Amino acid sequence: MAQDEGTSALTLSGGFDLIEMRMGKGDDAFLLDGTFSYGGATDQVMLVTQGGGALGGQIDEVQARLFFGHTVGNTTWLAGVRKDFKPHPRDFHAAIGVQGTVGSRLSWESYLFLSDDAQLTGEGQLIYQLPITGRLYLEPRVAVGWSAQGAAGQGMASGLTEGEGTFRLRYRLTPKINIYTAVVHERLLGGTRRLARQSGDALQSTMAVIGFGFSL
Repeated sequence: MAQDEGTSALTLSGGFDLIEMRMGKGDDAFLLDGTFSYGGATDQVMLVTQGGGALGGQIDEVQARLFFGHTVGNTTWLAGVRKDFKPHPRDFHAAIGVQGTVGSRLSWESYLFLSDDAQLTGEGQLIYQLPITGRLYLEPRVAVGWSAQGAAGQGMASGLTEGEGTFRLRYRLTPKINIYTAVVHERLLGGTRRLARQSGDALQSTMAVIGFGFSL
């Protein structure tokens, strides 16, 4: 009975991993990224919320994802929905994903999204944590996005569409609160990059970052 009670205990966990300001050449922006889950060790309900915009302006990108997750070993399988509130408030997606860890330092995640107009897109990310001292650690990240179809009206071609590389240096103030500084490089990829070049849009940017994160 004690074992059954332990495995069925439901808890609320999560927090905001990224609350940051990005500063570049006239492109200062802020970004929020948080994940909250409720459930046990095997099954969870997960809410992922992301948003951002120009510094000093209004939030111009807001997205929420609601998943049911099932964990097997070091891997969590996800199924749910994604809703874009800005910049395309009518966009609604079916979503599946998978998250996992390799050892104690490397984590990864990948997602597929199918919109209500049959647009198939996806994204993936690798995160590595390299301890320097007991409280200080380096956190490199690599993320990519892709699309199965082109959408010229959105400036997007099929294939890989964008990539981002980030080096964050985090310091744990407490077990649940950390501050960090970082350098982030974003660039358009493949056919999407060619479309942006033809339109005279920016192809890449490198920004300095300051921010903090917290967990419940």
